[in-house]
Amino acid sequence: MLLIIMVCKNLYAQDKLQFSAGADLVNHYVWRGIDYGYSPAIQPDIELNYKGFYVGGWGTYAFLKSNSVYEFEYRLGYTFEKIGLSLQVIDYVYSTATFDSPKTIHNVEQDLSNVGHSFELGVIQRIKNFHFAGYINFSEEYDIYVEVGYNYKGFELIVGAGNNEYTLNDNFTLVNVSLMKTVDLKVSEKYSPSLFCGAVCNPDTSVFHLLFGVNI
Repeated sequence: MLLIIMVCKNLYAQDKLQFSAGADLVNHYVWRGIDYGYSPAIQPDIELNYKGFYVGGWGTYAFLKSNSVYEFEYRLGYTFEKIGLSLQVIDYVYSTATFDSPKTIHNVEQDLSNVGHSFELGVIQRIKNFHFAGYINFSEEYDIYVEVGYNYKGFELIVGAGNNEYTLNDNFTLVNVSLMKTVDLKVSEKYSPSLFCGAVCNPDTSVFHLLFGVNI
């Protein structure tokens, strides 16, 4: 992700309507072990939350046009606060002119516009510092991705596996082993940006990524 690893948010029921907004500046976009753009990028995010229901939008916009993906997604979900379980639906809209996956590279002339679109159902279970997540994308091949993660003192370890578009040979296999460190910077009482850095390894493609960024 730039390299950024998309991590499910820990959402809890709120008695009042709450709005949040922010953005990440990242060195390049890596998602679930796959590099989707060789360019620094900005990734804005907004969300409304009310009594466990949430709706939000996220995007990634590369600073360099060469071989970079431009993507927008919006999500709708609900969190069962007492058991730490979240159910969500995500709608992805992304450019495919320079889309780069382990299996396909679409080389399309710059004056042509190619847009991809897909829906995904996600289930996230949180137990203390652990999270377990599973996703199914309702594409032609019903891509599946599952992961387990653990947070400890600003470190987050994620191990994920997938099939089809996540892999070289369609078989379900390990595709994402990542370790990230986040450091909060207190600028003022109301503003505390954070720095994050780490590494991602994709055992299926034998590719190793270094990533860093700042949440503003």
